Amino acid sequence: MAAAHALAATEPVPPAATEPVLQWLQAQAAAGGEAGNVAHALPHPPEFCQAVARAPWPRTPELRRAHLHRLELVRPQCIGHAGYLATLGALWLELGEPAQALLWLERSLLLDPEQLGAQADHALALAALGEPAARQALLAQWRDRTDVPAPLRHRLEQAAGPQGRGQRPRSTAARPANTVDGWVYYSEASLLGGYETNLDHSPRLNEITLTLPDGSLPFELDNPIRPRRGAALVGDASWQLAHSPRTGMIVQTGLQALARHAPEHRGTDWTHLQWAANASQQWGLWRGQVQLGANWVGGRDNEAYRLGRVGLALDREAIGCNHRVLVEAESRHHETSTRADGRTVGGLWSTQCPLPAQPAWIVGLALRFSEDKPILADRVGGVQRQTSAGLRLGGPLGQRTRIDASLRSSRVKDSEGYSPLLENNAIRILTQTQLSIELARLLDLPGWPGAEALLQAQAVRQGSNLAIFRYDGFSIYTGVRWRW
Repeated sequence: MAAAHALAATEPVPPAATEPVLQWLQAQAAAGGEAGNVAHALPHPPEFCQAVARAPWPRTPELRRAHLHRLELVRPQCIGHAGYLATLGALWLELGEPAQALLWLERSLLLDPEQLGAQADHALALAALGEPAARQALLAQWRDRTDVPAPLRHRLEQAAGPQGRGQRPRSTAARPANTVDGWVYYSEASLLGGYETNLDHSPRLNEITLTLPDGSLPFELDNPIRPRRGAALVGDASWQLAHSPRTGMIVQTGLQALARHAPEHRGTDWTHLQWAANASQQWGLWRGQVQLGANWVGGRDNEAYRLGRVGLALDREAIGCNHRVLVEAESRHHETSTRADGRTVGGLWSTQCPLPAQPAWIVGLALRFSEDKPILADRVGGVQRQTSAGLRLGGPLGQRTRIDASLRSSRVKDSEGYSPLLENNAIRILTQTQLSIELARLLDLPGWPGAEALLQAQAVRQGSNLAIFRYDGFSIYTGVRWRW
């Protein structure tokens, strides 16, 4: 049992999605400065954070992993609660991840330096990372104190030497696999199988109406256009590396690879490779961020293209919510159709808030506006103006299951007529509505911590004043995702 729980216990609380290592580093970086200033800047945490901090200590590794999952779900609401952070750090330490534990224990002690259990766990985490002097120094500080519980002092004394480390077999590894010279890395992979009703986002057409000098004339297609449907496999692997070189600053980079394979329609297969990097700095309640990114997309029947991106973001915590303003620019280049190349400049505003009646549930709203200008003046359609709005809701369903649902609507309008042959050279307008739902259930599989069973469903409908751009589709996938 971790030292912070040698003293107390009560009832557990509901869960939510584990976030990437960036959030772990953000918590560490945001904790810079005097403890009093940090505690004053953070909103008063809900009462349930206190209940989480005093929850009974799980007796087995499987139960500890499940409880850690529950704690992660309420982290946005309890990030300013010292007891909660101490409990989170204690669980990571007990599960053999001292580097993760250290991030939360340091923040907990900044908020409340007098926590004896958190002090002990902090010293043990440092010792596990190759700094035994911290444990010795804490024992020296406690030598003449009479308020330190004997079991807590005894545990700290036992941690010395190989035999002592055996008391906490996984929490005192020399250095965990996910830390390298002060950098922390995070990996995730998923494998899903399912079915799609429109693998190639194709319209359904029996005829097409063309505008000729003598007027509009419908032409019946000898081979009607139909969407291709069938089973498919989707694989996704990502790796993130992050570092906090100084108080309040985070540097992060990551790589993600995705691919889809449809055995019966291999022409619809695609691959997607994405690289991203960012650097951010905290100033009180504000965080500024510089973002860079590059994407490569390809497929047998789809023309390959690459995309470069740069962005500037500003985040702020206010009235219990996280708000973001982002300005970004993109440059897109196609492999052969260079007339389709373009440059986009846009802005985004988003916010995420806990639901007042159910604080473990998070609701988010995002609005985006952008303009895509062609690199070559003769691009079909000219300049494209794009607007979109998105709504997202996520939260726990019971102790092990989480749902994440999003609804997105977008509109694109060209500045020039698309083609003299279509609807008298009408300006193309596209509207799209997309609904996505994901259910994730934590699995307790020996030797496979962090594994989740997934069920994903998505429905999409695109409308247009030009029939050749209308389509709809539905997909459903199930499989496993794991993090390490």
